[in-house]
Amino acid sequence: MGLQKRRPCGAAADINELEYISALHQTGKDELREDGSIQTCDIVAFLMSRHGIEVTEEEVLDKIIGTFGQRTVDSRSDIDLIQLLALLLIPLLSKAKQSLDQAQQASNTIRRQSGTCLHRQKGDSRWPDADIIESVLRMMLHDATGDATLRPLTKELIRQILRFYGEGEASNNEQLLDEMVLAVTPDSITDIEGEPILLDQHSFAHGLTHDVQHYNIDFENSMTTNFHDVFSDEQKGDVKEGNSVKTVRTLSCIDYTADTFRSKSYVVILWVAWILTYFSYLQSQNVLTMAKLQCDEFEFGCTLAQGILNWLVIMFQLSVLGSIFIIAASAGNVKNANPFLMVVGICATLIFIVLPFFLELSVGVVSTKKSREGINPVLYHLSVICGFILLIDPVMNIFQRLLPEKSSFLMFVQKHMDNTRLEAAVKRAASFKMNRLVRNACDVHKAAELDGGIGQGLETRYGIAMLAFAKASDQKEELMNFRQTWKRIWNRELFEDEGIWLTTHVLAGNLAQVTVCVLLATLFAIVYSSELFQQGLDHLDKLVPGYSQRWRLLVPLFFGISCGQLTIISIISKYIPSSINTILLFRSGGFETLKGNSFLKLRYAVDNSSLLFGSIFWGTFYTSVIVGFFFMILLGILMWPDFAQIVGVLFANIIGIGLTVMLKWIVLRGYRRVTQQGYYRKNVVLSNVVNIILESWNLALGIGYMLIRGLYFILAATMFIGRVDVPFLSQDACFVGPIELDSFPLIFRKDLLSHDAHRHPYIERLGVMYMLKLRHNDFGSRAGTHWRLLFIYALLPWMRKYRRNDESLVISEFKFAANRMWTGRMPVESEQSFESSKQEAGVPSELEMLRAENNNLRMLLFGHGKRSHLTSSCPPAPSVSGVPINLQKSVNTA
Repeated sequence: MGLQKRRPCGAAADINELEYISALHQTGKDELREDGSIQTCDIVAFLMSRHGIEVTEEEVLDKIIGTFGQRTVDSRSDIDLIQLLALLLIPLLSKAKQSLDQAQQASNTIRRQSGTCLHRQKGDSRWPDADIIESVLRMMLHDATGDATLRPLTKELIRQILRFYGEGEASNNEQLLDEMVLAVTPDSITDIEGEPILLDQHSFAHGLTHDVQHYNIDFENSMTTNFHDVFSDEQKGDVKEGNSVKTVRTLSCIDYTADTFRSKSYVVILWVAWILTYFSYLQSQNVLTMAKLQCDEFEFGCTLAQGILNWLVIMFQLSVLGSIFIIAASAGNVKNANPFLMVVGICATLIFIVLPFFLELSVGVVSTKKSREGINPVLYHLSVICGFILLIDPVMNIFQRLLPEKSSFLMFVQKHMDNTRLEAAVKRAASFKMNRLVRNACDVHKAAELDGGIGQGLETRYGIAMLAFAKASDQKEELMNFRQTWKRIWNRELFEDEGIWLTTHVLAGNLAQVTVCVLLATLFAIVYSSELFQQGLDHLDKLVPGYSQRWRLLVPLFFGISCGQLTIISIISKYIPSSINTILLFRSGGFETLKGNSFLKLRYAVDNSSLLFGSIFWGTFYTSVIVGFFFMILLGILMWPDFAQIVGVLFANIIGIGLTVMLKWIVLRGYRRVTQQGYYRKNVVLSNVVNIILESWNLALGIGYMLIRGLYFILAATMFIGRVDVPFLSQDACFVGPIELDSFPLIFRKDLLSHDAHRHPYIERLGVMYMLKLRHNDFGSRAGTHWRLLFIYALLPWMRKYRRNDESLVISEFKFAANRMWTGRMPVESEQSFESSKQEAGVPSELEMLRAENNNLRMLLFGHGKRSHLTSSCPPAPSVSGVPINLQKSVNTA
């Protein structure tokens, strides 16, 4: 039940998270595209589900994929994962350019030749390092040209860089090359016959961001929604520029998948109020009497008919009356709600919750006649208290609109109840996470340099960074424990940095668990103060004259109820940390996502998440009651005089077994030190004799071991009835044939993933980019996209495997990292003569050799694929045992 687990960290975890958002974003039913690409249907579905934007696949293909992805003649027009990352980097690059513009005249102390990323902040960790653009530029120039020195920008230079990074098709596109040259020119275009501009950090920054000026950096710090950031003037009916989009009504007030309603607190209290109201007035004895058939209740036919009728009544009460109440009461829980809808919500709360407390009537399957017995009075009061709390939010909103001056108190309360505050935190988290991704990549390059990867200037940063990434890809960190999780919740780090979005089902279930705790405590107080219970205590006192015996009942009773309440408190406190750690494991690669078959099961029947609220409520109730009764009966038996002899014999045997096991442990501890070394035996004869002795001895000890094991299983199973957030049964024990014994942990994860598919910081940022492109035709360009791709190739070369190029791609001049890693760089003349000699000797084609080299590199770095012999495109190099000298240290460390 502990929360301590390990998860990947660093650059590898960042790549896993990109794969994770691709797995969430894809909408295929039977399989996931393991290359991480996103197609038109995925974007159309996301925009509708998250923002209610209705757009056609043709529009998405023409505007979004046509600009940021690749359009092909087949059905594979898409945005691959590296292009998605290019979209996500737009805000960070815009900030970096702003820093460069503001500090253009300031002296720069960056070590220009090293290319090392120095961590510099502007205000907080959401601002990129000041030197990031220059560092990446020098990496790119060093890899493509062999020299990190800044040089004039020409089409040939761009062509050379594109070909080095495998963009052969783009390198042969003259129009694209012209656009990329123009993109880096901040002010004016240099005369064709004059000197070309210098490709420095300023011109490079302009090329990276010239086409995304419609993105406003202030979006991240505004207390607004993403939709408002893009379409704020359209919402006011004042479209000054750009296109409008078609939106549809989505009943956001009851959207429990994307949580697009205004106040999450209101929804949580609303559901708890409904369950209290149901047990108060819809499950009362009066209602059960009205639904009773007039027949012989001991006949099977009558019993069957009565059972069917009872469940039909329950279905009507919950499905019809419950839906009417929830929808009506939620009508005003939308952003900028019409006052009329707020009045509808107030009326629904008054009619269904408040007025039944003060009125007594019976209508059909509803009865508000009060019963003063048992726990009913407590239910009535808790229900009406929740009703009055629900009235606070819409009433405050109405008063806020009517008051001539805004009340600071009302604005403070509304701010902390509004989901906009949570959405703003997700926007800031996207900046934090993307900045962390870039810094982790810089750390990989720095580690490669410190390991001696850059020696004589012969190796590419591309290659040594790949080796350093392979070395660091196994790094893991401990997940947050219980205390650390609650601490980061309290100081809001998990919301501001990680962008955690707690689901409504979990929060409502948590509050319902608190209600269970209160109701059980109240029920115990009612039972204790009842006349029948007091008579039982008096009877116990008379069993032994002169001695009070009531303690024999009171002590087990108090102990049982205490254990039950502590169980509820333990479950309540673990649900939210468990949800957070589950999400973090999915994001960092602790669980399979894009490349795992098990993730496909989590995409089916997502609507089953509607089971969670009731399951959390009743599971907690059952767990508390069973645990309480178990410990109460156990302690009662131990304290009852009639069982004293049996208990004495039992304790004697337990003590005997315990002492025997302790003796066995002491002896074996010394024996193992002397005779065992791993799986091998130092003294084979002694080991064999001891094994025979233990085999015989354990025939008797096995009785106690299996009895204790059975008790452990029963107790653990009881404790996990209320824990639908974590699996109790293993994958091997969870299935009996095709039947899954415990599907609730799977449903719980579906709910978490469904919310993350709408609210993950990266997906929210992608949504902003999609909407900006739909709004502004000039947002984004092919030239800007390719400059950002080059930025990623240089900084994150391990992302190269996600690039989906056309099979007809011309790559004759492209040298992948394997070439340059093994041999350094050859002079042009030697390279040309080497190519000629290969053709004369009948060496396999360039494409075949390139594929073989790529396969070899993947095998070297990741252990995948089969080593090929087609490596003749790599010139021979001095080596020891088959490993080039200049790579021995890097290979050994990796």
